[in-house]
Amino acid sequence: MTRSMKRTGWVIAAFAGGACAVLAVIALVLAANPPPQQTSLAPWYPAANDSGDPAFADFENHVPCAVDDPPSEHCQRVKLGLVLYRDPQSNEPTTYLMSRIRVGEGDDREVDRGRWSIGQGTALDPDATVYRLETGAPEGLDLYWAIGDDILFMLDEQGMPRVGDAAYGYALNRIPLGERTVAPE
Repeated sequence: MTRSMKRTGWVIAAFAGGACAVLAVIALVLAANPPPQQTSLAPWYPAANDSGDPAFADFENHVPCAVDDPPSEHCQRVKLGLVLYRDPQSNEPTTYLMSRIRVGEGDDREVDRGRWSIGQGTALDPDATVYRLETGAPEGLDLYWAIGDDILFMLDEQGMPRVGDAAYGYALNRIPLGERTVAPE
């Protein structure tokens, strides 16, 4: 065997040994710091209300803390959810559930409930479909402009869309009913 072949053999052996050492270090790091496990959370609302009416739609988003008047001191944003229920025979609105979690102040969920109806007219469009939470809703959270089937704009007392800030707006997006939320631990 020539001297050059011996040197090549040693280089290959050293490289393989170094690669094994790197892989061993990676394995140790992963064993000490496993990737976060995902948690699957069930929907926060029941599939049917107390009368057995099925959920019609689930609208959710993060909105500005200004939905509270005055906003809470440590609030970063509000996770807002609105689930609407309808009579399965007549398709008429029956009840709703509204969920609010103030991010930055804990994980407590505040739930409001009541009856809702469908009307017409905003300050911008007299023919617009408007969902009105008739009973139980906090002031300022009772009017919604249905933009198609998938978006609700929160309306102010004058029937105008509420204006958000640079971080969050007042549009709620429809999500599939019963969707499980997957979040890292």
